[in-house]
Amino acid sequence: MLTSCLMAVAIASTATAFTPPGAQPVSTKNLTVAFGNTLAINGMNLPRDATGSAPSLGTAEKLTGTYAILMVDLDIPPAMEGGATSQLLHWMQTGLESANTSTTIAGTKVFELVNPSKASPVAAYRQPNPPNRNPVSHRYTQFLVNTTGNTAALASLTQAGATIRNFSAANVIKSAGVDVAAGNWFNVTNANATGAGTNGASQTNSTSQAAAGGAVRMTGNSGAALAGLWLLVAAVAIL
Repeated sequence: MLTSCLMAVAIASTATAFTPPGAQPVSTKNLTVAFGNTLAINGMNLPRDATGSAPSLGTAEKLTGTYAILMVDLDIPPAMEGGATSQLLHWMQTGLESANTSTTIAGTKVFELVNPSKASPVAAYRQPNPPNRNPVSHRYTQFLVNTTGNTAALASLTQAGATIRNFSAANVIKSAGVDVAAGNWFNVTNANATGAGTNGASQTNSTSQAAAGGAVRMTGNSGAALAGLWLLVAAVAIL
């Protein structure tokens, strides 16, 4: 029985998503995101001041081909209280490729995604700026999509990126017919809000983020890791 329970925990861990719970599309592969020396991974809560310019991106393994990054705010407040939230496109950049050699970003060894062709952004980077309206904590989600040799996909993404409001990451990616190669999300909370939730984010300083970065990426969402641990404890208790 213990072996079966351990297998269940292992399966749950490998199925962990690196995009927010309930968000679509889902990515089970991690994208490392960092603002300078500050990691912005797996739902960490960042101060707005740390997000002034576009982040560095990287993956644990070298990717082949070309990719595009979409960064979307999933939590734009409704015009009227009680309405549904919407999405805002904060950044779309095409022409990304893995560097030939690995480098260290915020204490994490990755193959950085670079723009060797110096392609202009489809949508220029917009700094997170959550208003003091519910929800005051916003999930900024990054989707890395594979555009290798796919001119039709690039055209579709370019057209979609012309409209940043009422964006739908799921619909745009589906319409472009591209696969999500990696994903990530971080939170930014309005600094003037009191008693605000953080969409499940953990707030840490940049030093502890860098120290914990490798472990966080291995387990994915910390909540999922804890759930797996409790499953294991329960299984041992039954024996």
